[in-house]
Amino acid sequence: MINPEKLLKSVLLKFVLILTVCSFGYAEGLAQTNKQSQNKKVVVKKVIVKKPATTQAQKATTAKTAATKPAAQKTTPATLKDTTTAKPKAAESPTATAAATETTAPQQQQTIVPTATCGYLSNPPLPYMPVKLDVLFIGNSFSIDTSTALPEIFNSVGIPNVNVYVLYKGGCSMKQHYEYYKSGEPVYELWQYNIYGGKRIETAINIRDVMRREPYDVVVFQQYSLESGDYTTYEPYLSKIIQAYNITKLSPRTTFAFNQTWAYSSKHKNISKYGSQLNMYKKICDSVKKMKAISGIDVIIPCGTAVQNARNVTSLVHDNELTRDNFHIDLYMGRYLLACTFFEAIIAPCMGRNIRNDITIYGKQGTPNMVGSANRHILQNCARLAVANNFEVSEFVNQ
Repeated sequence: MINPEKLLKSVLLKFVLILTVCSFGYAEGLAQTNKQSQNKKVVVKKVIVKKPATTQAQKATTAKTAATKPAAQKTTPATLKDTTTAKPKAAESPTATAAATETTAPQQQQTIVPTATCGYLSNPPLPYMPVKLDVLFIGNSFSIDTSTALPEIFNSVGIPNVNVYVLYKGGCSMKQHYEYYKSGEPVYELWQYNIYGGKRIETAINIRDVMRREPYDVVVFQQYSLESGDYTTYEPYLSKIIQAYNITKLSPRTTFAFNQTWAYSSKHKNISKYGSQLNMYKKICDSVKKMKAISGIDVIIPCGTAVQNARNVTSLVHDNELTRDNFHIDLYMGRYLLACTFFEAIIAPCMGRNIRNDITIYGKQGTPNMVGSANRHILQNCARLAVANNFEVSEFVNQ
């Protein structure tokens, strides 16, 4: 028989043993946990130890910078004033200029205002290889002189599809063209030049009717010769004629060109307005340059420069300096020279032809101003060099 007292003691002893073992395991686990925590703290301390080193270096650098600043800031008002004044000079160096440009670039893009003019019209380029080319001169007798020899060149080179029309009124200036447009007076003649020759096709016609007669590819303006060296006579009349043409024209696109007239013979009674032939030529060039910049008409027929080139060739010069009456051009060499200049400036780039292919004999046989194999090449040179440089007499005319 089991003794109850001994059984109770046995159970209690086992319970005490279990508690002891559990307590010991808990204590050991707690100690291990504390040890791990201490290790973690040590790691953290190691990381923290590194940071102060960096911070101290930074503090040292900051302290050094701070130590130098007071010396720079200890300036008198006079020194400050001089420093402010000296800033633009420092910007003159390439590095400083580049830095200033980079800093202010966004502001400059918003505030820049263009100072150079590019003309009040956007001039379309000359047409290339059109089926037919129609050109209108709004001019006077100098336009007739420029066009008269064209049919001979068209025949020689073989160009059947070009028509040059000249709206003619003797001595007509741009101001008068403008006034005749407003009044509608039928004061003009209309001439046509093509491979079949030159002829007058209308008399007593007004400028409006001529403007809407054909879909012109090129319209050529020209100033009255005596006023050609005075730009104040060009505007506002040129711009007004252009506006009038643009509301009248049939063509969807038109290239505008300008015929630069030539200086009178030194014997002309009105040369005194300019002082000399050379000065008249220079004044004409200056006026046409200004016209080109302000209007935007960039196609120039430099007849004045071609004539001045020819006047520098001894074999081409005669008593009237390539004129027939001291201002209208010579009937043969002069007119052929002008036609070559027109050809090089307008016809050659449009039709892809070369004036060197022309073998025209122009004028009366045996006369000193006849165009033939002896002088044709030189006259062509004078024209080509003028088109190459519109406003300067060339040194290569004899080559």
